[in-house]
Amino acid sequence: MALVDSSGKTVTAVARELGISSETLRGWYRRAKADRGEGESGELTSAEREELRRLRKEVREQQQTIEILRKATAFFVKENDR
Repeated sequence: MALVDSSGKTVTAVARELGISSETLRGWYRRAKADRGEGESGELTSAEREELRRLRKEVREQQQTIEILRKATAFFVKENDR
């Protein structure tokens, strides 16, 4: 990020000098800007992306637990009706 900003060169030019893909460097550059609060409106920081990933996993696990409990409840209700 600093190399691109301080050199006055384009991301493509810096990537070429470093021998990496310009798309890779552009992604890193965008992510670094977002992490510093300079990204596009609504763009998530790395910390926010990680929290979102963690919360989505937690929701999936809770949905699985609810489904298991729903099936267990239905099973025991049916058993009590016998």
